[in-house]
Parts: sequence; C-alpha cells; structure tokens
Amino acid sequence: MNQLDLVIVAAYLIGLFIWAIYIGLKETAEDFLVLSRRAPLVLVAFSIISTWVGTGTTIATAASGYDLGISLGVTAACGGLVGVVIAAWFAPRLKWFGDTYRAHTIGDFFSARYSRTARLPASALLVIIYMLLTAAQFVGLTTLLHVWTGIDFGIIIWFAAVSTIIYTAFAGIKSDFYTDVIHFVVMVIVIVLILLPFVVKEIGGVHVVSALPASYFNPFAFGGVSFFVAGLIFGGASVFVTMEVWQRVYASSSGRNARLALLVSVLVIIGFYLVSSFLGMAAKLVNPSLPHRDQALFMLMNKLLPTGLLGLGIAGFVAVFVSTVNSTIMVAAATVTKDFYRGLANRNANDKQLLTAGRVSTLICGAVGLVIAVLLPDLVALSVNSLFMLLVLVPAIVGGFFWERGTARGAASSVVIGTGVIVAFLAVSPTTAFVPGFAASLLTYILVSLMTAHGKEEDLAIVGGWSRTVPDHKRNA
Repeated sequence: MNQLDLVIVAAYLIGLFIWAIYIGLKETAEDFLVLSRRAPLVLVAFSIISTWVGTGTTIATAASGYDLGISLGVTAACGGLVGVVIAAWFAPRLKWFGDTYRAHTIGDFFSARYSRTARLPASALLVIIYMLLTAAQFVGLTTLLHVWTGIDFGIIIWFAAVSTIIYTAFAGIKSDFYTDVIHFVVMVIVIVLILLPFVVKEIGGVHVVSALPASYFNPFAFGGVSFFVAGLIFGGASVFVTMEVWQRVYASSSGRNARLALLVSVLVIIGFYLVSSFLGMAAKLVNPSLPHRDQALFMLMNKLLPTGLLGLGIAGFVAVFVSTVNSTIMVAAATVTKDFYRGLANRNANDKQLLTAGRVSTLICGAVGLVIAVLLPDLVALSVNSLFMLLVLVPAIVGGFFWERGTARGAASSVVIGTGVIVAFLAVSPTTAFVPGFAASLLTYILVSLMTAHGKEEDLAIVGGWSRTVPDHKRNA
C-alpha cells in the first residue's frame, strides 16, 4: 500500500469520526434516536440511500455476481423497487403514528397497538436480526481491510469492529444523517465514476461479460424461482419490518417529505445493485480463481486503481460499511433502550438516563455483533438469512395497521411460532427457510386472532389512522 493511499484513507476516516462525534456530543436522547423528528427531505433521501447501499448491496451482490451472475442483483433490485414504492405510499401513515405516539421503534408499535407483552418477542427478534446484520457489516469491512493490509482476518476484525462500535456509541442517528451525505457523494465517486470505468476498460467493454456461461444471466440462479418470488414479496413487505425505514420516516420533518425521499432514493439504489452485479461478473473474467468470493470487488480495486485513487476507493468502501453498521447497531440499540430499558427496567427514565442507556446499549449490541462475525464469517449467509427472518413480523404489523380483528395474542404467537419454524428449517434449506416460517406466522396470526378477544391494552385507533381519537395514555408508547 502506497503511503499516499494510506494518508488519504487515514485523513478521511479521522475527519469523519471527529465530525460525527462532535455532532453526537451535542445531541439529546430524541436526537440520538430520531433526530428530534425534523430531518429535511434531502437528509432523509441521502440517509436512506447510504444506509441501504451497504455490504448487501455492494460486496454481497458482487460476490454473488462472481459466482452466479445477475440473479441476486436483479432479485434485490426488483424487490427494492416494490418495497420503496409501498414504503412511499405507507410513509404518511407511519409518520402519523410516530408523531402521535412518540414512537421510536417497531416495538413501540407492538406496545401501542397490542400490548407491552406482545412487544417483547418482536423486539427480541429485531435485536437478534440486527446484530446478525451488524456482524455482516463487520465481515465485509474486515474483508476489505484484510485484502488491503494483508493482516490476518482474526486480528483485523477486532480493530475494525471496536473502532466502529465506539464511534457509533458517540455518534447516534443525528450524526448518521449528516455523515450519510458525505458517504453518498464518496460512494458515487468511487463506484460509478472511478472503479466502473477502469473495470470496463480492463475487460474490453461491457459486452464482454456475455462470454460468461449462460447460467450467469439466469435471474433464478440464486435459490431458484421461489427465491426470486420471495425477493419480490420481501421487497413489498420490507417497509413494514425494516426498522431503518421506520427510523427515517419517524425522523422526517413530514410524511410528504418522507414519501418524496423514498421515491428519489429507489432509482439510485437499483443502480447500485445492477452495477455491483456487473462488477462481480467482471471480476470473474479478470481473476476466475479467487480464494473467496467476498474479495471480488476488492481484488478489482487493488489490481486496477492507481495510487491515490486506490486510497480514495478504500476510504469510500470503508464509508459504506461505517454508514450501514452505524444504522444496524443503532436499530438494535434503540430497541434495547426503548423497548427493554425504558419499557421494563425504568419506565420513568429522563432524557439524560435514556441517552446514557442508548450509548451503553450501542456498545453491547456492537460487541455481540462482533462475536457473531468471528464465529460466522460468511457475508452472504448473514445478510440473506437475517433479512428474510424479518418476514415473520409482517402479519402482525400489517394486520395491526389494517385489520381490526387482529389481537395481541395473535401477534405474539405469530412472531414466536414463525421464528421457531424458520430456525427449524435453516439446517434443511437455508435459502428458503423463510417460506414455511412466513406461512406459519401468517396462519398463526389469523387463527389465534380469530379465536381470541381484544385485550384491554389494545388500541384500535391505529387501524383507523387519522380518523379516530387516540387515548392520552397511548401517546407515549
């Protein structure tokens, strides 16, 4: 590694960390969790893009492109389009709920619509899933630094993860929003304006990838038709279960701005999926015998980018990971802070106590994510399985907003049983375990709700949205 590249990477990261921590030290608990619900449209759009375009969108998609071609990228792009369109339609209602009930998490929805008891299994599942996603970010970041420095994976993952965890604990979501603007600009420069032209020139043109086997252009190569269909279903359902989306809608200055930000972001997100797939396929032409598929993008950078641009490229990809891992840790930490600390341990916590609990929770969730990354360093497996596990929350959330007959017992049962079915099927069929899990969750929610009565804590005003009066005691979920 040339000294100039090292200086560029170090300067970028040090400047980023100082700026983010400076902003974070001036924030309140409400800033730490949802930017005090006043983020402008531009900040929300940049944050959605920077958070979505993480290791799953870039490194994992390129890794799949290296092995299988367009399949994962096309599925993810189609699912993303469906999901963001539905998210844009749903955003004003979700913003209304967040403002009316002073909500910060998905667990707050379970507590407000169903009961405090129903909140627990949903919140526990969210914490587990987002720690798995955090682990995926750590694996991606470590792979990059390992290729760059040559230092042993087991050593460098501790350095990369610990520094990022400490940064996130101080930064919070307020810093995340502001630094996401920088991340977005750098990502576009690095991936689209720098790396892509060098790769196209190296392989002799975009059309050259057609020399790869025909299976590389089969959209169903990764997991078959069922996976593709599930990708579309998950894309449509993702708005109801992806807490990064909820946080950004909560934080937006209005439901209209949240809707516009989502619609603007989707075109950019789809572009990153398609470009990442192409880069993975190009990497197969440049080096058909990589020891690990996760190294595809990094191999192209090391091989093709000149001094200076390589440093900027590395800094850009590190920024991708830092931005996304900041969000995944924040989701887990916000859930622990609001749903477990304030929901169970200290219901009268003041702003200072809540902020301290948020930072401690960030350190704990980040540390658990690091342990998972060390024990299961498979980027694609971590990304895909953890995302699909979120599907078991869909029936209770969609039913809670739109089906008045849904009950607290139905919601809690659907989460527990759906999760159990997925875990049972993971060993048998890891790429499609979500299918029986989602089916079990849906059937359980419907059947148990029909067989049980509404509890005293349930608030059916949420089903009617703006048309009903909300009880005062429910406004502080």
